[in-house]
Amino acid sequence: MSLWGRFLGNRRNRACAEGVAFLENGQYSEAVILLREASLGSSDQPTGSLASFHFRQALVAEGRHHLRAGEYAGAISCFSEAVKLWDPYPDLHCLHGAAMGLKGDWEAALSGARDALRRNSDYAEARLLETVALQKQERLHEAADSLNALVESGRRVEHWLINGLEGKTQFDATELPSDLEALLVRSLSGQSEKEEVAAAVAQCRAGHWQEGLERFGDLVKKRPRYPDYRTRHAAALFHLGRNKEALAEVEAALALNETYRTAINLKGLILADEGRLREAREFLAAADITVVDGKSAGAHEELFGAYLRGVLALLGGEPGRVFELLKEWSDLARNFARAELLHAAAEDLLDRNAECGRRLSLLAEEWTAEPIYFFLLASHHLESRRFEQAADVLGRWPAGSSDPDRRPLYLEANLALEQGRIPDLPEPDPADDVSQDQAGTLRLGRRAWIFLTARAEILQGNHDRAWRICEDLITAGFNTEKVVKLQVEAASRVRDSLPDGWKPPTVLPDSCLPGIVYYGFASDDGVRPATVLDKYNEVHPEQIRATWLSPAFWLDPVRNWIA
Repeated sequence: MSLWGRFLGNRRNRACAEGVAFLENGQYSEAVILLREASLGSSDQPTGSLASFHFRQALVAEGRHHLRAGEYAGAISCFSEAVKLWDPYPDLHCLHGAAMGLKGDWEAALSGARDALRRNSDYAEARLLETVALQKQERLHEAADSLNALVESGRRVEHWLINGLEGKTQFDATELPSDLEALLVRSLSGQSEKEEVAAAVAQCRAGHWQEGLERFGDLVKKRPRYPDYRTRHAAALFHLGRNKEALAEVEAALALNETYRTAINLKGLILADEGRLREAREFLAAADITVVDGKSAGAHEELFGAYLRGVLALLGGEPGRVFELLKEWSDLARNFARAELLHAAAEDLLDRNAECGRRLSLLAEEWTAEPIYFFLLASHHLESRRFEQAADVLGRWPAGSSDPDRRPLYLEANLALEQGRIPDLPEPDPADDVSQDQAGTLRLGRRAWIFLTARAEILQGNHDRAWRICEDLITAGFNTEKVVKLQVEAASRVRDSLPDGWKPPTVLPDSCLPGIVYYGFASDDGVRPATVLDKYNEVHPEQIRATWLSPAFWLDPVRNWIA
């Protein structure tokens, strides 16, 4: 399942998945129908979810399709629905106004243009629409003023629309270009450079990142001073693991516009992905001060930025700040589940066990087809020794995965051992050493099963065998508190058969895990947190505090956010 599918609530996942497939295939009318269902459900307002984001894209794409065909009534229908649902977006007002004008209502076109300009005074396409609407109404002096304003703002943002216009220092009512309407149609119907950008974005969204990278590279060569193109190019480089090049490109974008929030967030994400967590957090904090009086980003962008800062706060020892950073967004379990999961992690690290469980339960109820939330909830109940609740979660485990899912078997074995029962354990498969779950963030390899075998041997009285299994794990570097504790328990029963001079290994208690991560976040020396966390993720995947403290758990699923 793709990234957006994992982020959305399950009840409308299928409609959304099919809708996005239609969208990526250019079947916009079909996409609109399905994504409307996924975004709105039984309400008349969209949420802040990615389903709503794709629904808006589908409406705009279908509207542009009608514009290109000269079907202005169809375009008006799409854009009017979009404006009604997303009033703050200037591009929607501009598109709606253009469609009205091209159908003959240039007064409504002027109103749409000015609605867009009130929301973004440097919106070049809206300024062009204003110029054309005034020209069509023979308000030529006002049209000339509007065109001069277009050239002035176009120079500030280096917009392609002013190509061929910037050579003229000042337009007046007697010399307005005669081809402005054709330029307007070309710019708003997708027959412009915007179409190249949209094609590159579509390729990235469909998973064709190398092709998207090449297209963005061409756009950067054409417009080297466009920070948007450089940022998207950097995002494609980042997704392909070319972090050094991505960082250089996003810094070039910020040199052109230091307040560009997309570039700011992308640089923070790249730094965090590189393990430079403190640097990422310090950079974002400094950037936030710089842009405090700048234009706000879109809701989707703002939510991602808050999520990224929340992850860094959690890993930096301030879990309580997660709630402050995400307080503006509601119903995150449905709209952006990873952010709600971030809340659950913060509750757990603040020792608010009941609140953590409540949030995990909410996610499992919303995402009834997503195993990761059932795994985390059942693990939470096991850790709290709520065995009946853990069994209930396992009894509701999602079915239908294309690959055999051994996680419920693993948790059932844990449950049995906690209750003093001997489970049926599979023979560990060496090929499972690096196996991962469907989200690619939780390992369930052979060492987890090996440790369960050691626990079962203890219960059956095979203490020497349990001791040797633990010794092998410790020798391989998996000297966790649980492993050492079990080995010491076994050693106490087989003292006479232990190697000469054997002593229990020294190990930090599990309670030190958060402190180790916080210390590693704040300093450049000491034990690398990833090294410590890897032990737990491989041998105790059910120990979810280690999961909460893993940067990869939070960052890997959002790598292609910018698409």
